[in-house]
Amino acid sequence: MFRRLLALFRPAGVLVPDVSNLAEGEARKVDVGDPHAGGTRVILCRVDGEVHALDSKCPHDGGEITTGPLVEGKYALCPLHRYRFDPKNGKAIGVACRSARTFRVVPKGSGVEVFVRGAAPISAERPRSSDGGGRH
Repeated sequence: MFRRLLALFRPAGVLVPDVSNLAEGEARKVDVGDPHAGGTRVILCRVDGEVHALDSKCPHDGGEITTGPLVEGKYALCPLHRYRFDPKNGKAIGVACRSARTFRVVPKGSGVEVFVRGAAPISAERPRSSDGGGRH
């Protein structure tokens, strides 16, 4: 119980076991826990050889940031109003909008550890990944 309480205040690392097939300039969704029961849907993006993680919810109007190719190979897109976000820092590009929430990512072998507040620790069930989504 104490571990669960600590997880509410300190981000826990959740292992995404294999991101080697995430191509440069691409994005894919990964569910950390159940997004309908307090979990988080994360967008993993590979930019400049590094994997970055954004919340899938657009901070502007709650749309879903898309998967697939990144705009110009480096920006995540919310198709609702075509807002672009830099996966490295979450900043909106060319529009007055709050930054998208980002998560710390640490490489672990062929995978990454994503640190999400309130997530289950690494020993919990692996996050589900889905490659579905729109192309731009």
